[in-house]
Amino acid sequence: MLKKIRGTLSVHIKSNINTYLFLVLVFIAGISAGAFTVNGLSSIQKSELENYFQGFLELFRHQRIDANEIIRISIIDNMRLITVLWVLGVTIIGIPFIYFLIGVRGFITGFTSGAIICILGFKGVIFALLTVLPKEIIMVPCIIALGVNGINFSMNIIKSKSIKHISRESLKTSFLAYCLVTLVFLVFMFSGILVEAYITPVFMRMMVS
Repeated sequence: MLKKIRGTLSVHIKSNINTYLFLVLVFIAGISAGAFTVNGLSSIQKSELENYFQGFLELFRHQRIDANEIIRISIIDNMRLITVLWVLGVTIIGIPFIYFLIGVRGFITGFTSGAIICILGFKGVIFALLTVLPKEIIMVPCIIALGVNGINFSMNIIKSKSIKHISRESLKTSFLAYCLVTLVFLVFMFSGILVEAYITPVFMRMMVS
């Protein structure tokens, strides 16, 4: 079973390697833009950001973290992202917006990590590695894979419009596969949500203490 899954994933990645590379580059560009934005903040903005972050740490130090609430919020946020990616995939004009959305996601990651490092210095590097990276290792590949899935289905729609001999049945099959792949990565992303709810707070508490 595992060999079949690995084989299917290997074939999928090889056949879509260019799309994956472009999306990864867009994500990295978003991270870079987010980090540079932190460096470009004025001293007043940096001071406000530091006060906000220190306030968050104080709140975290003195209050019990409700894992169920984190899961609920994270599910809502990620479901919005997945829904937008899914909708963009079923529209002909959705491809550039998928790239834009992946770039924005990278920007958020870059800005968050950059802000932590800017405020805490070297300790911020360790803090970001322990609190941001564990979740992102799971989430980011899933989001990029969903982007590739959406781009591929959008391309299939474009081909069906231009090539008459592509049957409706073939398009229906592609649509069902598109929905199934989205559900599979939704399950994988849920494991990232669990990491955010139960593992990340442990690392954060270690760093705060």
